[in-house]
Amino acid sequence: MPAPTPQHGFTRVDADARPATWVECLDRFHREPFYRDYKARVRALLAPRPGGLYLDVGMGAGTDALAAGARVVGLDRSLTMCREARARGLATAVLADAAALPLPSGLVDGCWSDRTFQHLEEPDRALRELIRVLKPGALLVLADPDYGTQSMEFPDRALARRVLDFRSRHLLRNGALAHRMRQRFADAGLTEVAAEERRLVVSDPESMDRVLGLRSWARTALGRGLMSETDVQRWETSYDEVVAAGRFRWAVSFFITSGRKAAR
Repeated sequence: MPAPTPQHGFTRVDADARPATWVECLDRFHREPFYRDYKARVRALLAPRPGGLYLDVGMGAGTDALAAGARVVGLDRSLTMCREARARGLATAVLADAAALPLPSGLVDGCWSDRTFQHLEEPDRALRELIRVLKPGALLVLADPDYGTQSMEFPDRALARRVLDFRSRHLLRNGALAHRMRQRFADAGLTEVAAEERRLVVSDPESMDRVLGLRSWARTALGRGLMSETDVQRWETSYDEVVAAGRFRWAVSFFITSGRKAAR
């Protein structure tokens, strides 16, 4: 029986010695132009009405919910995030699991979830729950990176692939799920299903390390018995050489998937 995937930090925020670190991480994401742009696209697809009621699953610190321009119920499994969202002005920040929403069926006029499904233990069950609470005709929008699409300019391509695959296969529960969500939506009975791919290209290694910690992935893999010390030293040495030469470039695709609950 395979060993379970170790939990990513965002799945255990409250257990962290300094949980505020994860709030700060979300705030850094929000300052990046790429993230602001695709979040704006999610809002445009949802087109929230001021009198409507919407659901943000995995709301984090509540920034997106507060920017929606409508009534939003935000849900998160982290008490730290719920408290932060309330402190920032989101009154309806609820501690809950995406796979068991504490809401009646057919309640909300639209729902979104941003970079949450990559962390879920039961993504298909969560998808059914999100659909359940939608009103007939309401839209669901999910956004997630797909780390199976990563690319990086690196002298040792085989080593780079091992390090990049570590994130998609081991650091995250569903690191390569996003490109398959379109089919999941269709299988779940949603209509008007569509998916958009947006490519994040990073040429600033400081930005990359500050947000995702790319340079540290090999050493994290070592700690989990998936790489040798020799591999780690080769990775870190080559990584630093690439950065010093001004050749750093890393990319990954995000997928924004949307679908509408069938009208009765």
